[in-house]
Amino acid sequence: MKIRSIPVGSPRLIAIVALVVGSLFQPGAVQAVPAAQVEGQLITVTVKVGESLLVYTRLYGVTGSAILAMNQIKDPNIIFPGQVLTIPVIATFTPSLTTPFFYVAQAGDTFASIGRQFAMDPDVIIGANGGKATVTPGATYLIPAGPHEHVVQAGETLKIIAARYGVTVAFLLTGNSLPNPDFIYPGQTIFVPIIYGAKPIPLTGTPPPTIGEATATPAPTSAATVTPAPAVTATPAISPTNPNFITTTVRRGESFLIYAFRYGVRGASLRAANPHIKDPNVIYPGQTIVIPVEKSFTPSRTTPFFYVVGAGENSVTIAAKFEMRASILTQANPDVTFTEGATILVPAGPHRYTVRPGDTLKIIAAKYGTTVEFLLTGNSLPNPDFIYPDQTIFVPIRYNAMPLPFAP
Repeated sequence: MKIRSIPVGSPRLIAIVALVVGSLFQPGAVQAVPAAQVEGQLITVTVKVGESLLVYTRLYGVTGSAILAMNQIKDPNIIFPGQVLTIPVIATFTPSLTTPFFYVAQAGDTFASIGRQFAMDPDVIIGANGGKATVTPGATYLIPAGPHEHVVQAGETLKIIAARYGVTVAFLLTGNSLPNPDFIYPGQTIFVPIIYGAKPIPLTGTPPPTIGEATATPAPTSAATVTPAPAVTATPAISPTNPNFITTTVRRGESFLIYAFRYGVRGASLRAANPHIKDPNVIYPGQTIVIPVEKSFTPSRTTPFFYVVGAGENSVTIAAKFEMRASILTQANPDVTFTEGATILVPAGPHRYTVRPGDTLKIIAAKYGTTVEFLLTGNSLPNPDFIYPDQTIFVPIRYNAMPLPFAP
């Protein structure tokens, strides 16, 4: 189902607030964050132009049917600017991993630090609060129901992480394409889809590390990894077995699993390309590893490629250009400085696609050479037939995929 448009001048334009306006996540857009909520009472919102019930379901982690029942709405496609709706969620300032809550900004807070504190992409929090990227101390911000991005801590397993969010390992696997679900590593990001109709789970424990910490402290792959890491060589090297294949020099803390994520290749393919590695669990700093992916400087949505940093570009702008989180980009380029002329690796994924007017899941799936069913594994959508402009669609990594040229 495509996003509907309403002719300019139509009287329905004023009355019907549908997803076509797409102003929710645009910079400066007014968002339905309650200016004042009473602790312990149900949240209420005042509808603004461009908002819809679908928007509220994602912000507050409730199903559309629950909102309809609470407000006795007959037609879910028709709500009016200025209309006051009750969201069947208790207003609270107690942080939760599964339900929304309000947060009073402290001096020195940034959306990046708030995102780390609550295991959430800063852009999700910014989008839920009107699009302004600057935090005002003392202001109240909505921390939405999700999605979350959990940074793996030392000693964690998927079972431990699933228990932390009150879900099953199977639920986590729907949002993460993992080469080996029994083997995750410190600093890895686990995507946690929104859990609709969930009960609050208080947020406890140590906040996830910063991006720099996440890439600097993975557990070593063997006792020999205490050797200092070699100098960075961002420019692709020539593979001795295939001149078109990428090679990489092992750094401290790296493993075949990290390379599988970074380059979008399966462990079996890595082992076949590196017959000199007897035990894939034991690799050493300074070793040369062949990555069975052809070296390319042509942007691709499905496979990794190399990119030369241009004037005025940085990790944030390049990540946005290629529909990716900046943290994913920096983790794939340890110790690399994003300065003009530097060669960097743009990894295989995961990607974050921003919905445009006229998009459908079928159109988005075609852009990535995949299926709607594949996209649904990474996105908990209240109505997969109804998406809206500026909504974020998570696209998991595809392993051993064919290159698909990147076209905006």
